[in-house]
Amino acid sequence: MNGSQVGAAGCCNQSGEPLPPPEGRESRAVQAAVLGVLSVLVLCGILFLGGSLLLRAQGLTALLARQWRPAREAEPGTASEGEEDS
Repeated sequence: MNGSQVGAAGCCNQSGEPLPPPEGRESRAVQAAVLGVLSVLVLCGILFLGGSLLLRAQGLTALLARQWRPAREAEPGTASEGEEDS
């Protein structure tokens, strides 16, 4: 079997011998550590981005509320001015 011919499971090296299995405990510990670090990074990213979006949304609603209040207060004033003219 040469390098271009791979077995059905792709388990052999160029000499045709099966590859030895990796060390069980060490590889599992490394996989668990990497998975834990990636999970924490994703969680922190979601929290920071979500918090940023929440702050922006609150800022926009406060801005809209400030713009809406003067327009709402101006309506009764315009109605009283109309009454004074008549």
